[in-house]
Amino acid sequence: MVSEGSHKVLSRIERCRTADFGYHAYRCTDSDCGAMQYVYHSCRNRHCPGCGNSKKEDWIAARMKELLPVKYYHAVFTLPHQLNSIVMGNRKAMFSLLFDAAAYTLLKFAGDEKYLGAQPGIIAVLHTWGQQLSFHPHVHCILSGGGIDTHKQWKEALKAKHHFLFPAKAVAQVYKAWFLKQLQHRINKGQIEMNEEQQNNWPALCTALYKKEWIVYFKEPMGGPHASAGISGPVHA
Repeated sequence: MVSEGSHKVLSRIERCRTADFGYHAYRCTDSDCGAMQYVYHSCRNRHCPGCGNSKKEDWIAARMKELLPVKYYHAVFTLPHQLNSIVMGNRKAMFSLLFDAAAYTLLKFAGDEKYLGAQPGIIAVLHTWGQQLSFHPHVHCILSGGGIDTHKQWKEALKAKHHFLFPAKAVAQVYKAWFLKQLQHRINKGQIEMNEEQQNNWPALCTALYKKEWIVYFKEPMGGPHASAGISGPVHA
């Protein structure tokens, strides 16, 4: 079933560069010609193949201006596919929780003196599809190799034996535990809704999710942080 929001996006893309979005009219200034040419406006939707690429390039250029002269690291936080049906029915709430969980986890480890003891810069981008075009919500995070400590001074990060700033397995455990705790809290408050079947299956599913190994993927961006726009994380969960 396609959501109302998806219908609107598809409708805009279908009508891109047609009279539906207006036009500019140009007339030849040659008095012997006077020919008219109409240039129809684009839909300007980020999902449109014609419009989206320019928006992506503009976004990347703006983010590149914000970069610090330090090493950057790439982290991907995924959701198990068992949560897909709940995500589909609560996209805004679940995507927000996914961002919150990734940020909480990275900042918790970054604040630990054992790893960094400072607050780094983080950019997070949501992807909802995997490499095989299956529904696979995950966030890509670009993390600065250093941050501001409690004395308001810059503290450089040192890559340890983990081949990243933090140990991936420990990060995955904290991420999973915090996400599921917050998910249960939001279900109890009615912020995330379930149908009758999902409600009946939730206790068993929640137990299984606690036992399951969640995927957190770490690496240094290939060719610098700007290359992360083309990096995809693992498509399994």
